[in-house]
Amino acid sequence: MITKEFLEKKYTPLEIAGILELAKKDPDALVLRSEQYYHHQVDSAMLLVKKNMPNYKFVLLCGPSASGKTTTAHKLEQSLINNGIGAQVVSMDNFFMGMEHYPKLPDGSPDMESILAMDLEHLNECFDALLRKGEAMLPTFDFTTQSQTRATQHVKLEDNDVLIMEGIHALNPLVLSSIPKKNIMRIYASVRSKFVSGEESILIPKDIRLMRRMVRDNKFRNYPPLSTLKSWENVLEGERKNINPYRDDVDLKMDTTIDYEVCVWHSMLQNHLDMTGPEEYADYPAIDRIFKGLLRFPGIDASKIPLDSLLREFIG
Repeated sequence: MITKEFLEKKYTPLEIAGILELAKKDPDALVLRSEQYYHHQVDSAMLLVKKNMPNYKFVLLCGPSASGKTTTAHKLEQSLINNGIGAQVVSMDNFFMGMEHYPKLPDGSPDMESILAMDLEHLNECFDALLRKGEAMLPTFDFTTQSQTRATQHVKLEDNDVLIMEGIHALNPLVLSSIPKKNIMRIYASVRSKFVSGEESILIPKDIRLMRRMVRDNKFRNYPPLSTLKSWENVLEGERKNINPYRDDVDLKMDTTIDYEVCVWHSMLQNHLDMTGPEEYADYPAIDRIFKGLLRFPGIDASKIPLDSLLREFIG
């Protein structure tokens, strides 16, 4: 049962003593336990959807950068299908309007993080049609050309189907504003555990997300961790404006922390951080906490990560 206290609790403390002991004794057992906890949450979300069928037609899933929201949306889709509920995932990114239509920041650059960068009128029209007619043609967005093409995805909803839409603006009240509340389930998914030792905070949730993003940017874009770090404050500022005001008005919060992941990030990030001079990180206090925090954990090789793990979103 999801309680009011759980929804309002900001962070869950995760004592590192047990993680360190198991990481050294039996890392496979630690991996299994951590993955099972995450998948249990996915199944809990599935049961909540199932309990409210056929009212629920849309699941809006929001999470900040490197929260694992995309993987979580697809895991929920598969869990629903496995339990007899038709489901499919669409990305809210397909409703971006395109570079020439984005609002502008004070310096004249496009504000791609704003809710006003989304084609809200068309989005709401599509979802209204899905509710009334059971089908609609949705657009796709090409990030290379920064352009939207309408009517390229045919989406059909049967009586026992739900559509999952994931995106950073999914919880904004301007989204699906004309759809009755009984037809919508709202989920906020993010890293919600902080790693502690007694009363000492070792790593906080945004540290975990920053490490995930560093690993992903390095793996898929060949960015050094310092490049990711330089843009991180802008990412957080966008979250404070566009996600945080709405993250508590939800039906379910999911914690996407994977207990053993810091051991993996230790193995993947330590060398990169060691090779960068400390003077380059002087303006970024978070990196000092991350550097010291990683030293507390033994390494676990990425080969131990299951192929269906959420962490594969960041390492491939």
